[in-house]
Amino acid sequence: MIHRLPGISTWIWNFGNGNGTQVPPFNYAYNTAGNYSPSLVVHDAQGCGSAAATQNVSIKAAPVVNAGHDQFISVGASAQLNAVVTPVSAYNILWTPTIYLTSASTLSPVSTPPADNPVTYTITVTDQNSLCSASDQVVITAVSQIYIPTAFTPNHDGRNDLWTIPGLALYPEALVTVYNRWGEKVYESKDYYHNPWNGKNRACCSRLGFMCISSSWIILKLNS
Repeated sequence: MIHRLPGISTWIWNFGNGNGTQVPPFNYAYNTAGNYSPSLVVHDAQGCGSAAATQNVSIKAAPVVNAGHDQFISVGASAQLNAVVTPVSAYNILWTPTIYLTSASTLSPVSTPPADNPVTYTITVTDQNSLCSASDQVVITAVSQIYIPTAFTPNHDGRNDLWTIPGLALYPEALVTVYNRWGEKVYESKDYYHNPWNGKNRACCSRLGFMCISSSWIILKLNS
């Protein structure tokens, strides 16, 4: 912003992005990241004009952060948080609260919360150059009893790819069998906690990248 000077009657702005205006000095916001060369020409009441004053400006894209999927884990187990931030840049990272975390300043710390006490973590990333920031949240819950999720997303993005059953670690000999709606066995595993289903079986696989367990039959033998 240029301060208004006496004797100037006309302000001609060119923002270097195809836009311009003829108003006194003001704050202008660019909507798209990039490099621009805004310029200003002024005239006095007699119509005498100045040479164009130009300033190079670099506009950085605002960061976008994804804290990852909410997770259910068994008591005593740990959950790795997997935040992703774009675009690539130098960021300051802060998780809050810091309780139960191995680190509050990395994208992928590990959380080991107590039983049945959901913890909502907020990650805030700040671009070290532009100082623009963004935030997102994720909830981590350690369960003391078996919880059966109704869906998962085996699309190989590293998030929620496996059908995990929190609480099953309490039953290391558990046998899990999954049948589809037609009564066909599509998966079976003993020691399921260490061998969770990835959505595939001998006959088919999930082409949609989404498995709805609520439309299947599940037989769970704890063998405790």
